Amino acid sequence: MASIGMYLGQLLKFIYDFVGNYGVAIIIFTILIRVVLLPFYVQQMGTMRKMKEISPLVEEIKKKYAKDPQKMNEEMMKLYKEKNVNPMSGCLPMLLPLIILWPLFAMLRSYPAFSTASFLWLKSLAARDPYYILPLLSGVTTYISSAMIQTDNNQKSMNLVMSAFMIWITVSLPAGVGIYWVTSNIFQIVQQYIFLRPTEPMKGESSNEGNNKNRKDS
Repeated sequence: MASIGMYLGQLLKFIYDFVGNYGVAIIIFTILIRVVLLPFYVQQMGTMRKMKEISPLVEEIKKKYAKDPQKMNEEMMKLYKEKNVNPMSGCLPMLLPLIILWPLFAMLRSYPAFSTASFLWLKSLAARDPYYILPLLSGVTTYISSAMIQTDNNQKSMNLVMSAFMIWITVSLPAGVGIYWVTSNIFQIVQQYIFLRPTEPMKGESSNEGNNKNRKDS
Protein backbone atom coordinates (compact mmCIF):
# COMPACT_ATOMS: atom_id res chain seq x y z
CA MET A 1 0.00 0.00 0.00
CA ALA A 2 2.89 2.37 0.80
CA SER A 3 4.37 1.98 -2.69
CA ILE A 4 0.93 2.52 -4.27
CA GLY A 5 0.52 5.69 -2.22
CA MET A 6 3.95 6.90 -3.35
CA TYR A 7 3.13 6.46 -7.04
CA LEU A 8 -0.30 8.04 -6.60
CA GLY A 9 1.34 10.96 -4.81
CA GLN A 10 3.80 11.46 -7.66
CA LEU A 11 0.98 11.42 -10.21
CA LEU A 12 -1.06 13.89 -8.17
CA LYS A 13 1.95 16.21 -7.75
CA PHE A 14 2.60 16.02 -11.50
CA ILE A 15 -0.99 17.11 -12.23
CA TYR A 16 -0.80 19.85 -9.59
CA ASP A 17 2.29 21.32 -11.27
CA PHE A 18 0.13 21.94 -14.36
CA VAL A 19 -3.15 23.15 -12.79
CA GLY A 20 -1.88 24.85 -9.62
CA ASN A 21 -4.75 23.68 -7.39
CA TYR A 22 -4.89 20.42 -5.45
CA GLY A 23 -8.70 20.23 -5.57
CA VAL A 24 -8.70 20.41 -9.37
CA ALA A 25 -5.72 18.04 -9.41
CA ILE A 26 -7.68 15.42 -7.42
CA ILE A 27 -10.60 15.68 -9.88
CA ILE A 28 -8.30 15.21 -12.90
CA PHE A 29 -6.42 12.47 -11.03
CA THR A 30 -9.70 10.62 -10.40
CA ILE A 31 -10.81 10.91 -14.03
CA LEU A 32 -7.43 9.57 -15.22
CA ILE A 33 -7.70 6.61 -12.84
CA ARG A 34 -11.22 5.85 -14.10
CA VAL A 35 -10.12 6.09 -17.74
CA VAL A 36 -7.27 3.63 -17.08
CA LEU A 37 -9.77 1.25 -15.45
CA LEU A 38 -12.31 1.70 -18.26
CA PRO A 39 -11.68 -1.69 -19.96
CA PHE A 40 -12.62 -3.45 -16.70
CA TYR A 41 -15.79 -1.39 -16.48
CA VAL A 42 -16.74 -2.12 -20.09
CA GLN A 43 -16.68 -5.79 -19.15
CA GLN A 44 -18.68 -5.04 -16.01
CA MET A 45 -21.30 -3.09 -17.96
CA GLY A 46 -21.68 -6.01 -20.36
CA THR A 47 -22.35 -8.28 -17.40
CA MET A 48 -24.80 -5.79 -15.89
CA ARG A 49 -26.68 -5.48 -19.18
CA LYS A 50 -27.04 -9.25 -19.41
CA MET A 51 -28.12 -9.45 -15.77
CA LYS A 52 -30.86 -6.90 -16.44
CA GLU A 53 -32.01 -8.82 -19.50
CA ILE A 54 -32.34 -12.10 -17.62
CA SER A 55 -33.74 -10.58 -14.40
CA PRO A 56 -37.35 -11.68 -15.26
CA LEU A 57 -36.10 -15.26 -15.66
CA VAL A 58 -34.22 -15.00 -12.36
CA GLU A 59 -37.41 -13.84 -10.61
CA GLU A 60 -39.34 -16.77 -12.09
CA ILE A 61 -36.77 -19.23 -10.75
CA LYS A 62 -36.87 -17.61 -7.31
CA LYS A 63 -40.66 -17.86 -7.15
CA LYS A 64 -40.77 -21.38 -8.54
CA TYR A 65 -38.15 -22.82 -6.17
CA ALA A 66 -38.69 -20.56 -3.15
CA LYS A 67 -39.01 -23.59 -0.86
CA ASP A 68 -36.04 -25.44 -2.34
CA PRO A 69 -32.88 -23.25 -2.13
CA GLN A 70 -30.60 -25.98 -3.47
CA LYS A 71 -32.71 -26.48 -6.58
CA MET A 72 -32.97 -22.71 -6.96
CA ASN A 73 -29.17 -22.37 -6.99
CA GLU A 74 -28.85 -25.20 -9.50
CA GLU A 75 -31.36 -23.56 -11.85
CA MET A 76 -29.63 -20.21 -11.42
CA MET A 77 -26.28 -21.72 -12.38
CA LYS A 78 -27.89 -23.37 -15.41
CA LEU A 79 -29.39 -20.05 -16.48
CA TYR A 80 -26.10 -18.18 -16.05
CA LYS A 81 -24.26 -20.85 -18.02
CA GLU A 82 -26.89 -20.88 -20.77
CA LYS A 83 -26.82 -17.08 -21.11
CA ASN A 84 -23.01 -16.93 -20.67
CA VAL A 85 -23.24 -14.66 -17.62
CA ASN A 86 -20.78 -14.59 -14.73
CA PRO A 87 -22.23 -12.44 -11.90
CA MET A 88 -18.89 -12.37 -10.07
CA SER A 89 -17.06 -10.77 -13.02
CA GLY A 90 -18.52 -7.39 -12.11
CA CYS A 91 -17.08 -7.38 -8.58
CA LEU A 92 -13.47 -6.40 -9.32
CA PRO A 93 -14.23 -3.08 -11.09
CA MET A 94 -16.45 -2.08 -8.16
CA LEU A 95 -13.64 -2.76 -5.67
CA LEU A 96 -10.83 -0.99 -7.51
CA PRO A 97 -11.88 2.61 -6.63
CA LEU A 98 -12.22 1.52 -2.99
CA ILE A 99 -8.69 0.09 -3.03
CA ILE A 100 -7.33 3.53 -3.94
CA LEU A 101 -9.15 5.19 -1.01
CA TRP A 102 -6.70 4.09 1.69
CA PRO A 103 -3.46 5.17 -0.07
CA LEU A 104 -5.16 8.47 -0.95
CA PHE A 105 -6.24 8.93 2.67
CA ALA A 106 -2.70 8.23 3.91
CA MET A 107 -1.27 10.61 1.32
CA LEU A 108 -3.59 13.46 2.35
CA ARG A 109 -2.61 12.93 5.98
CA SER A 110 1.15 12.78 5.39
CA TYR A 111 1.70 15.54 2.81
CA PRO A 112 1.88 18.95 4.59
CA ALA A 113 0.84 20.76 1.39
CA PHE A 114 -2.72 19.42 1.64
CA SER A 115 -3.33 21.00 5.05
CA THR A 116 -3.12 24.48 3.52
CA ALA A 117 -4.59 23.58 0.11
CA SER A 118 -8.03 25.14 -0.40
CA PHE A 119 -10.75 24.37 -2.95
CA LEU A 120 -14.13 26.12 -3.34
CA TRP A 121 -15.64 26.25 0.19
CA LEU A 122 -12.93 23.99 1.63
CA LYS A 123 -10.07 25.69 3.47
CA SER A 124 -8.06 22.47 3.86
CA LEU A 125 -8.21 19.27 1.79
CA ALA A 126 -6.64 17.38 4.69
CA ALA A 127 -9.49 18.33 7.05
CA ARG A 128 -13.14 17.24 7.11
CA ASP A 129 -15.77 19.13 5.15
CA PRO A 130 -17.18 21.56 7.78
CA TYR A 131 -20.48 22.00 5.90
CA TYR A 132 -21.08 18.27 5.16
CA ILE A 133 -21.65 19.01 1.48
CA LEU A 134 -19.22 16.32 0.26
CA PRO A 135 -20.67 13.60 2.53
CA LEU A 136 -24.19 14.36 1.24
CA LEU A 137 -23.00 14.37 -2.37
CA SER A 138 -21.16 11.13 -1.68
CA GLY A 139 -24.34 9.46 -0.41
CA VAL A 140 -26.56 10.78 -3.21
CA THR A 141 -24.17 9.85 -6.02
CA THR A 142 -23.53 6.42 -4.48
CA TYR A 143 -27.28 5.76 -4.40
CA ILE A 144 -27.84 6.93 -7.99
CA SER A 145 -24.93 4.85 -9.26
CA SER A 146 -26.16 1.73 -7.41
CA ALA A 147 -29.80 2.25 -8.45
CA MET A 148 -28.82 2.37 -12.13
CA ILE A 149 -27.47 -1.19 -12.00
CA GLN A 150 -30.15 -2.53 -9.66
CA THR A 151 -31.51 -5.82 -11.01
CA ASP A 152 -33.60 -6.83 -8.00
CA ASN A 153 -36.14 -4.82 -5.99
CA ASN A 154 -34.66 -6.34 -2.83
CA GLN A 155 -31.43 -4.44 -3.55
CA LYS A 156 -33.13 -1.09 -2.92
CA SER A 157 -32.73 -1.33 0.86
CA MET A 158 -29.11 -2.43 0.41
CA ASN A 159 -28.47 0.62 -1.79
CA LEU A 160 -29.89 2.89 0.91
CA VAL A 161 -27.69 1.27 3.56
CA MET A 162 -24.61 1.60 1.34
CA SER A 163 -25.38 5.27 0.64
CA ALA A 164 -25.86 6.01 4.35
CA PHE A 165 -22.60 4.18 5.08
CA MET A 166 -20.72 6.30 2.53
CA ILE A 167 -22.13 9.48 4.11
CA TRP A 168 -20.95 8.32 7.53
CA ILE A 169 -17.50 7.36 6.20
CA THR A 170 -16.99 10.58 4.23
CA VAL A 171 -17.91 12.71 7.26
CA SER A 172 -14.82 11.41 9.07
CA LEU A 173 -12.41 11.47 6.11
CA PRO A 174 -10.34 14.35 4.68
CA ALA A 175 -12.21 16.50 2.17
CA GLY A 176 -9.78 15.43 -0.55
CA VAL A 177 -11.02 11.85 -0.26
CA GLY A 178 -14.60 13.12 -0.55
CA ILE A 179 -13.72 14.96 -3.76
CA TYR A 180 -12.20 11.76 -5.12
CA TRP A 181 -15.24 9.65 -4.24
CA VAL A 182 -17.84 12.11 -5.56
CA THR A 183 -15.91 12.58 -8.82
CA SER A 184 -15.54 8.81 -9.18
CA ASN A 185 -19.28 8.33 -8.64
CA ILE A 186 -20.22 11.01 -11.18
CA PHE A 187 -17.89 9.39 -13.72
CA GLN A 188 -19.53 6.05 -12.98
CA ILE A 189 -23.05 7.48 -13.40
CA VAL A 190 -22.18 8.95 -16.81
CA GLN A 191 -20.44 5.73 -17.78
CA GLN A 192 -23.41 3.60 -16.82
CA TYR A 193 -25.82 5.93 -18.62
CA ILE A 194 -23.80 5.45 -21.82
CA PHE A 195 -23.27 1.70 -21.58
CA LEU A 196 -26.60 0.66 -20.07
CA ARG A 197 -28.88 2.62 -22.39
CA PRO A 198 -31.47 0.31 -23.96
CA THR A 199 -30.62 -0.29 -27.58
CA GLU A 200 -33.45 0.51 -29.97
CA PRO A 201 -34.14 -2.03 -32.72
CA MET A 202 -33.29 -0.83 -36.22
CA LYS A 203 -36.20 0.15 -38.43
CA GLY A 204 -35.47 -2.66 -40.82
CA GLU A 205 -35.49 -5.16 -37.99
CA SER A 206 -38.75 -3.90 -36.53
CA SER A 207 -40.46 -3.92 -39.92
CA ASN A 208 -39.19 -7.43 -40.61
CA GLU A 209 -40.57 -8.59 -37.26
CA GLY A 210 -43.90 -7.02 -38.12
CA ASN A 211 -43.96 -8.71 -41.53
CA ASN A 212 -43.08 -12.06 -39.99
CA LYS A 213 -45.88 -11.66 -37.48
CA ASN A 214 -48.38 -10.80 -40.22
CA ARG A 215 -47.33 -13.89 -42.17
CA LYS A 216 -47.84 -16.08 -39.14
CA ASP A 217 -51.26 -14.56 -38.48
CA SER A 218 -52.30 -15.13 -42.10
